[in-house]
Parts: sequence; C-alpha cells; structure tokens
Amino acid sequence: MSILNKNSIFLIIIILMSSFAFICVNSTNLEPASADQTRFISFGDSPHVPEGEVERYLKMLIDSINDHNPSLIIHIGDTLGGREACTDSMILLHLKLMNRLDAPVLYTPGDNEWRDCYQEKKGVMYDNLERLDFIRKTHFSNNKTLGKNPIFVENFSENGYPENARIILNNIAFITAHLVGSNNNYDPTNLRNTNEYYERDLVNIEWIKESFKNYDKANAFVVAIHADMYSNGLSISSEYKKFAMALYSLSNEFKKPVLILYGDSHKFKDFKPMPKKYPYIHAINNYGNPDIKALMIEVDPYNKEPFKVIKVIKGESLKTWLFRNFQRTINFLDRVFQRIYAYFK
Repeated sequence: MSILNKNSIFLIIIILMSSFAFICVNSTNLEPASADQTRFISFGDSPHVPEGEVERYLKMLIDSINDHNPSLIIHIGDTLGGREACTDSMILLHLKLMNRLDAPVLYTPGDNEWRDCYQEKKGVMYDNLERLDFIRKTHFSNNKTLGKNPIFVENFSENGYPENARIILNNIAFITAHLVGSNNNYDPTNLRNTNEYYERDLVNIEWIKESFKNYDKANAFVVAIHADMYSNGLSISSEYKKFAMALYSLSNEFKKPVLILYGDSHKFKDFKPMPKKYPYIHAINNYGNPDIKALMIEVDPYNKEPFKVIKVIKGESLKTWLFRNFQRTINFLDRVFQRIYAYFK
C-alpha cells in the first residue's frame, strides 16, 4: 500500500507543479530575428490518442504553430502512439493534419507508425515493412515537403529512401535521416527486420556524408532523426553507433555547428553530448506525449550558442491538459489497485 501512496502522491504533485509551469508557456515576447538568425519549429511524438480524438487534440497546436508563421516545420516522427493501430485511416489522418500547417513540413518517420505495427499491443497487427512502404508512397512520392505550402527537396528516392530529404534555407542545411526507436528495427529474432536495419543504416551513413559534401558551404547543419540515440546516457547503443560516429566525424571535418534534433523518449533535453572531443555537436530532444508542445528553435551560427530554444509552444488549454492528466492519474491508480488485488487474491 505504501507503494501506491508514494506513486500516486508523486504523480499528483507533478501534475500540480506542471500546471503552474503550463500557465507560463507561450508568454515569451519574441524580438524579430536578425539577418544571421534562422528560426524553425519542431514537434512530434504526440498526441498518442485513439483516432477519433486525434484532430481535437492537435487542433490548438496546429493553430498555434501557424500563428508563429515559421519558415520551416520539422516533425520528428511517432505520429501515433505505441498502442494505436497502424491503419490506413490513422496514418492518413496525421498526413492530413500535417498538411494543415502553413509552412513546409519536413517529416521523418518514427517506429510507432511502421516498425512496431506487427506487435499485439497495437490491437490490429500489420506487416511492418508493408506499413513502411505505405508511408513512403503516401508521404514521400513527389519530392516535396509536406504542409500547405510544400517546397521541393533533394532526397534519396533513387536509392529507395525518399524519406531521407534535405533543403537549405538562409544557408542553413536541414537534413532528415531515417533512424527510429525500438532498436532501429534491429531484431536478432527476426532476420527480415534485421536485414532492413543493416541496409538502411548503410544508406543513412551514405546519405549524411553526401549531404555534408553537397552543402559544404552551409553555415550550420540541422540533422533531424526520430530515434533517441542517447537513451542509455551518452553511451550510444550499437544500433545507432555507426551513424552517430559518422556524423560526429563530419562535424569535426567541416567545423560547422551541427544540431541533432530528435524525439522518441518524450523528454525535453538540450545538451552537448561530447563537447571536448566533438565540440560542434549539439543535441535537442523534443517534448512528447503526454506533453503536446512544439519548440521554436533559433539558429545563429555565429553565436556561442548556435542552436537555442527560444519558445515552447503549447498545444492545448490548461483545462484540457488538467482533464487529460487527471484521467491518466486515475488510470494509473486503477492499474496499481488491480496489481494489489491480484497479489492478495
């Protein structure tokens, strides 16, 4: 019973503290960007709710992002949650919502919308590689970004990876590379998945090297992936290590600021992974479910802090946030009670 009290009290305290912080979100008044500064907005990993609730939960975030009139938006993947089925209608609904954003949208897929689709927890199981093929056909078929006002991109479609895309804005290179959670689809029990991982890993490394070479005059690089390569701390797991080390080496070779923009673990973090050995590498982890938030990031390659989060954009009202998290607390308590009941039964 003491475990129940400890966990429930902790959750309630976190919700109360967060509600105060929530009220302060979006209160920052921004000065106009200077000629050396480029601003874009990044989000992903939310809202992770059933299909019938997605549009309601994302409406305020989409409206808020459009109100800020960014030049570019990056979606770092996981459009649906770990327990939501990967149906055509669910995937296409998120595509429709991304196309309501006014600015061009660079999207890199997450594991929830393809890699994990064969798992029983999804309810309806799919062939995961078929789902990846479906996303490639529906999201990346025309060599353009998503969004209401798409722009042309360079991509790796000739190699079968159209989701790997790049553009340059204000001499800042924006590059997506397809790395996902769930061990990047490396699975020793499944040869088909593991072969897909090995092939995509080699392509990603080739893609990132070619992109830096093609954009060698860029002042800075933003590399957007889905996977949290730092989920084990600063020690990068083997499924991501070859790509990470290739990117780290490129940063020292080109001596330009490089931002690794990612998601997957749903915990905001802004840090330099290895500042002494790789001083040009910066990393920002986006918010994710249960937080429906976006980040406005400013790039100033001539600043000591070349990548700075200058605003957190909220995606729901305080009322809906409190109600949704109250429901989460009730569900959590219900699961704990069930465990206690099963233990003493």
